Amino acid sequence: MRSADPMSISSGVSMRTLRNSMGFGAARALVRLVCGFISVKLTAVYLGPSGMALVAQFNNFLSLCHGVVASGLETAASRLTSEYAGDRERRIVLLHTLGKMAFVLGLGTALIVAVSSPWLAQWLLNDSGYAWVFVLGSLAILSSIANALLLAVLSARDDYVRSMTSAILATILGLIIFAPAAIRWGIVGGLFASSMVYVGSLVVTLALVHQSSLVSFADFVGRFDRGEAKRVAAFYPMLLVHAALTPLSLILVREHVSSVLNLETAGLWQACWRLSETYLLIIMSMVSTQFMVRLGRVVNHPVQLRHELLRTLGVAVGGTLAIAIVVYILRQWIVRILFTSAFAPVADLMPFQLLGDVVKMAGWTMGFALVATLRSRWYIAIEIIVPLVFVLATRAFGGSMGVSGVTIAYAISALVQVLMSTTALRDILFLGSRSRELEK
Repeated sequence: MRSADPMSISSGVSMRTLRNSMGFGAARALVRLVCGFISVKLTAVYLGPSGMALVAQFNNFLSLCHGVVASGLETAASRLTSEYAGDRERRIVLLHTLGKMAFVLGLGTALIVAVSSPWLAQWLLNDSGYAWVFVLGSLAILSSIANALLLAVLSARDDYVRSMTSAILATILGLIIFAPAAIRWGIVGGLFASSMVYVGSLVVTLALVHQSSLVSFADFVGRFDRGEAKRVAAFYPMLLVHAALTPLSLILVREHVSSVLNLETAGLWQACWRLSETYLLIIMSMVSTQFMVRLGRVVNHPVQLRHELLRTLGVAVGGTLAIAIVVYILRQWIVRILFTSAFAPVADLMPFQLLGDVVKMAGWTMGFALVATLRSRWYIAIEIIVPLVFVLATRAFGGSMGVSGVTIAYAISALVQVLMSTTALRDILFLGSRSRELEK
């Protein structure tokens, strides 16, 4: 009797894992999609274009701070915890180290934000009276870092149910917090809710981790290991640039539009951008749920790595294209339903925005492979050049074409990202005739 082919067994397990993770990701995406659309509608009605722009500026700042500290921690937690799946002792040492790094880096960042709150309020919100928003935001930053680390470890330990349940409940809780705050206090309520959403998400995750048999709070308390800290730090050069420059580029683009045109116009562009973010959650949630973990398992096997990357690219780009076509056809109706009459010009901004979304998804997916294979030079170059192209193209086209030039700039920057990513991964994407030799 012929024995089972190990590659076939591995492929079967991988497919089951892919289906399970994508199933959970789809459920999460559906909830986030519904809550996201409700949130967009509430923002449009009770905050208006100007309020939408201000809340977006604050949220981008929180994302910047979170990413600078947490991006390396959560990626290392996902990647290395998966790698140490069969070595419990080394895994525990890693978690001890991650816990201490998260506490020290998070507390330091929160203190800097709190002290700098008057200046940040004047720069980002054009009013130093909003300093309290950034003091509250420092608490949100601490909460988001802790939450990201816990969820990354849960996912790496294959506790899909709890990690996805946490994400789903946090999304619903976020809407429950945002809705009454926006209705009752308008822009002030929206800014307040933006911080409290992170705190509420952490509370939900803490409750679920307490019930988990795979992860416990004690795992994050213990001896700091320099060796593991160096491995964690190795992820930062690649991710730090992305974490800082992506939200910073959005802040600069929004600031440029509001200064050259006005805050209302910046709100219209933000509405278009927010619409993209909302529907892209469907694809991003499905892909990101276990993609880094799967890459970690095949990173030393070129043929399997190529297969995993191409399969995920097909899902990501194909799914985005299908949704983008539907959104384009129904764009007039979507704008009327989601927003108010003040946002009618958004429909005219959507064609190039949707094109940029499709192209961007290809580059975004390949970015996971760059991180997993530690191609730091390419990743850093891409994460510097793409936002820079976006900002510079916005300034070039925004002046002559108005806000529609910003969507063209977005599509151009997405194309640059794909071209650079393809060049960086050419040895994996174009294995060609070497595939059979490597399989042997």
